[in-house]
Amino acid sequence: MGKSIMITSFKGGVGKSTIAVNLAIGFAVNKYKVLITDIDASSGSIDLFMGCESDTIYNVCDVIEGRVKIEDAVYVKKSTKNPNRKNSRASASSVSSAPPGTEGQGADSSGELYYSVDVLKSPSSYDLTKFSEQEISDFINKAKEIYDFVIFDCPSGKFAFFDSLAKYTDYIFVITLHSAASIRASEKMALLLSENGSDGEKVRLIINCFNPKGIAKGLNLGIVEIIERSKIKLIGLIETNYMLRDYQEIGKTAYDVRTRRLRVFFDDIVGRILESNIILNRKYDGIRTNNLYFKKEAKGAKI
Repeated sequence: MGKSIMITSFKGGVGKSTIAVNLAIGFAVNKYKVLITDIDASSGSIDLFMGCESDTIYNVCDVIEGRVKIEDAVYVKKSTKNPNRKNSRASASSVSSAPPGTEGQGADSSGELYYSVDVLKSPSSYDLTKFSEQEISDFINKAKEIYDFVIFDCPSGKFAFFDSLAKYTDYIFVITLHSAASIRASEKMALLLSENGSDGEKVRLIINCFNPKGIAKGLNLGIVEIIERSKIKLIGLIETNYMLRDYQEIGKTAYDVRTRRLRVFFDDIVGRILESNIILNRKYDGIRTNNLYFKKEAKGAKI
């Protein structure tokens, strides 16, 4: 039986979809079978990031209602180009749709598939309130029978079957930006999860657009202060990097480019989920790790 991950936040615009996509591919490059499911009916973007906006007929609601099997509803995002492998080259089908189980066809001359991720897109509009708790539970369990990891990219705040999804997923990742307003919103999400009875041990925090220089200058809260305020255990930091945003606009993820620094933050999170003992020991532009825990006293700090 696989594991399921709910990607959520109380505030919009914090990078949930970007993180969901890169975590999905992070598992896939480690040879795990992955499904990423977009349940944001109002502004879902997973299909855009995965390049399948025009290539799928079915969506997650069709599967939940039993009109189609998961295997027949997904788009398969695959790549045979590993940017960190010497002499790697992509064939014409390096990113394409293919029936499950045939992902290796059309691989490069090495015969190696770099990654393959199944994508289940969101409906353009749908009444999500019609689904019962049992239907959501059945869908999650069915998906976990097929996949090693099932990732749900959620709308911001509380949505129609928020409580059911939070109850039956194995992990809940709350995303926050490294800003006062976003951190306050993560506190509200922690309270919301506590009120619906979610097990606190499966809830984890990801700080997106992490700004180590801001901590050193006394502009941003330190890591320990964010954890104490949100009351959520930390599972990862993703440093601010505009290259990731720019590559995303042309359909590339942190794993599709040679710049390894883009993917290392996602590798850390994936490794921690896989129970590797990865500690926070990275250097950030010469700033010592122990200087990132608490906000520095801002005495005439220069911006």
